[in-house]
Amino acid sequence: MFYSSTIKKLLTSASNIIDHLDAKLILAHVLKKPREFLIAHDDLSIGVFEYWLIRRLVQKRKNGVPLAYLTGKKEFYGLEFEVNTHTLIPRPDTELMVSLTLDSLQTSDYSQPITLIDVGTGSGCIPISIAKQTIDYGLQTHFYGSDISKKALRVAKKNAKKHEVNITFKQGNLLKPWLSSVICRPSTFIITANLPYLTDEQFTSEPSIQHEPKSALVAKKNGLALYEELLKQLKQIVTGYRLQVTCFFEIDPSQSSEMQTLIHTYLPTAGVNVYKDLAENDRVVYIAIPNKTPQ
Repeated sequence: MFYSSTIKKLLTSASNIIDHLDAKLILAHVLKKPREFLIAHDDLSIGVFEYWLIRRLVQKRKNGVPLAYLTGKKEFYGLEFEVNTHTLIPRPDTELMVSLTLDSLQTSDYSQPITLIDVGTGSGCIPISIAKQTIDYGLQTHFYGSDISKKALRVAKKNAKKHEVNITFKQGNLLKPWLSSVICRPSTFIITANLPYLTDEQFTSEPSIQHEPKSALVAKKNGLALYEELLKQLKQIVTGYRLQVTCFFEIDPSQSSEMQTLIHTYLPTAGVNVYKDLAENDRVVYIAIPNKTPQ
């Protein structure tokens, strides 16, 4: 319980209940001020409305609601993204996929325009981060994103507008929204995907993710059902249109071997490599069709 309404004493009280940094971020969010303001004006009195709102948010954080859902924003790849309960909260592990895609765009010799499709885009953080970083690359690149959730796509569109990048978003299952309009044109394709890959058991046993949309986290078949469906679509596309495609898929480290088996089942001639995250866990699978030896 809070006994004072100055920033200093309110922050002290909140820090006895939740993490100190979380308390700072909640106060800064409610007061619409940077964190530095809290230090420079720690004797400032808090209004009654702000006082009770801070109390409410601190209690929610104590009960396990993610900070990003309380503030409505999360930083990813140096950019701030709007998030809500209809989107997965961006993770630092996913930044590896963005970095690998950017490396590919910088180092590969693309003779055709580039079409990048982010499947299961959620908040749009992956294609937006890539589009923002490639503005000065001098490449002719078209960006697209798909998601099964209309509500998630509303958030993605807001984020794209906020960061002033041109991305076309469509609702639909995996690559289906693009099978007729986009895939047919001459282009080099890059597909990024951070699809649901947890099992029911993993979701149930991890309290920190209970407030996030289960549909954005969990898939059947040991977490690989949606990736298998995506690989089936890729097989259809590659066979029908003879496309050059590069893919980056985020996975759970435990799925590395099974994922590679799935890839070779549906795309037997593809080049495959697995990249590790900062914790040295297998995290991103690279696929090259037709086979280009991964570096």
